[in-house]
Amino acid sequence: MSKLPSVWFLGAILALMANNSMAGDCRDTLRPLLLENPPVRERLLEAQRLCATEAEAGDVDAIYQSALLHLGLLDWDPDAAIPMIQTAARGGVAEAQYWLAWQYEEGPLLPNDAELALEWYERAAVEEHYLALDRLASAYRNGELGLAIDARKAADMRARADRCKARG
Repeated sequence: MSKLPSVWFLGAILALMANNSMAGDCRDTLRPLLLENPPVRERLLEAQRLCATEAEAGDVDAIYQSALLHLGLLDWDPDAAIPMIQTAARGGVAEAQYWLAWQYEEGPLLPNDAELALEWYERAAVEEHYLALDRLASAYRNGELGLAIDARKAADMRARADRCKARG
């Protein structure tokens, strides 16, 4: 597969940074590297080792963070990254849930499937993921993702998104 445009990568970074949940050393080590242009390869390799150790210990967030390394940070291997993201999403990592929703809606790494996109947006919204709540607010407002227009649900999702944003 060819590399995707920088807009896609920026979206991945925003998804990663949108959720302020507590995480292990893997996230704390990797997050600052996402803001470097380009990140220092040795530091990425150090983060990869740390994330692998935490992932092997069962930390689903570390599994998700490890997947990001396969989506352009260290290499481009979506075939390795996607199953890791799916595991993390099933394990309750809101960022991974949002990533799956976004890819099912927009692609190009997963087939377009509005029903699956909606399911994953809803799961991420349960975890108070800002971008998922924001997307659901828009979907209810505009009747997207197979949803009927519902001003009340749109307002509820918008209010929840605003509360998340205010919390930082």
